[in-house]
Amino acid sequence: MLPPGALRKFIIGKSNFILSYTEYKRVLLTGQLCAIAFFFGLGYFLLDVYYGVYHGLIYEVVFIVVTALCFLLNRLTYFNTAKILLGVAVNSVVFFFNQVEPNEVGLYMLYIPAALGAMAAFGYEERFKSLVMLFLPIGLFLLGQITDFTIIEKEYHRSDLDKINLVTNFACALTASVLIIYYLISIHFRSEKSLRENEKQISDKNLELTRLNTELDQFVYSTSHDLMAPLSSVRGLIHLSRVTESEKELRELIEMMEGRVDDLQKFIRDISDYSRNTRLDVQKKKVLVSKLVRTILENLRSHPHTDKVKIELDVPSDLVIYSDPARLQIILGNLIGNAIKYMDPAKENPMLKISATLRESHIRFIVQDNGLGIPSNHIHKIFDMFYQANEKAEGSGLGLYIVKQAVEKLNGTILVASELQLGSTFTVVFPVYSETDSENHSN
Repeated sequence: MLPPGALRKFIIGKSNFILSYTEYKRVLLTGQLCAIAFFFGLGYFLLDVYYGVYHGLIYEVVFIVVTALCFLLNRLTYFNTAKILLGVAVNSVVFFFNQVEPNEVGLYMLYIPAALGAMAAFGYEERFKSLVMLFLPIGLFLLGQITDFTIIEKEYHRSDLDKINLVTNFACALTASVLIIYYLISIHFRSEKSLRENEKQISDKNLELTRLNTELDQFVYSTSHDLMAPLSSVRGLIHLSRVTESEKELRELIEMMEGRVDDLQKFIRDISDYSRNTRLDVQKKKVLVSKLVRTILENLRSHPHTDKVKIELDVPSDLVIYSDPARLQIILGNLIGNAIKYMDPAKENPMLKISATLRESHIRFIVQDNGLGIPSNHIHKIFDMFYQANEKAEGSGLGLYIVKQAVEKLNGTILVASELQLGSTFTVVFPVYSETDSENHSN
């Protein structure tokens, strides 16, 4: 069995590159037809020498040389010259020998692959040339039927060779025709496959555009609402602060304003995270995982529930990965922040456990808490845009949606297991890069 690519290298050459797949197949077909014609001529030459039939040897030698030249021209990228010369040579030798051989040997059968080969080798783009080469075997066949024109002088006929010649001509015509039909089928299959792939891509793009348009509509509606709500609240509180004369009440109003401003800032940060995650390419940088987690916890220190939650870290202090630090900040920041935000104040020992494990080329983060939990009928929707599963939920409802989008950007997966009043466990797994990948990316 030939090694992969051996036939291509033999026919086209090692260094020649053909951009178009269709043109590549045509060149390959031309080379194969040259080889078939060469061995056909060589077979007849050896057969005639063996049986002592000498009247056509010189023409067979010329045909062998011409077909070898066609093969060489095709290999040297003179594709059209090779195709035209091969077509003329095959049709001419069939015409010359058909004039002196009886119809019983079926030499005229070779006109069929000659015509098919012309159509296939030139194709629709060069249909004028293919039509000229198509009419050549048709014209020569008709000329042979209505005239006695001959070039070869045949001195005698060996009737005992008729069956051998018939089988040889049939085998050559069948082989060439099958090869040509196979070429046409492969081109058709490739075109259909490409068309199906394009249709699938278009369908996928349409589905994606539909999803994005739906999300955009929802995003615009919810964003305008969530931006207006705290601003309207602040405006109302400002109005109350102007009419109150109680210093205590004024301080309370100012604190409430600060809370609304904090909500607005958090919502704007969520929108910014959403925009960055959608727009920016994945970065490949060195990340010290324990430092990243501790930075997130430090940023959450001001949250009123932080000091009530017992936090357990199972993160090796020397764990280093190469990944996207901004997206890691988004993912872990939201998951840890939610665990603290939705702690269960009724429990004596609110707990948050954060673990990180590196296995081969993947890292797994687990954020586990014993907080309020998520109702079972809400779990399948918690990653939807602006969805809030808990009646005590605060904020935009964008957090977990952005987390899932960021995880998918990292080619990872996120799983959640939760029971109401028992707590939640989020597991995030995604591949990490090697140090070499990181260096190549930064270069």
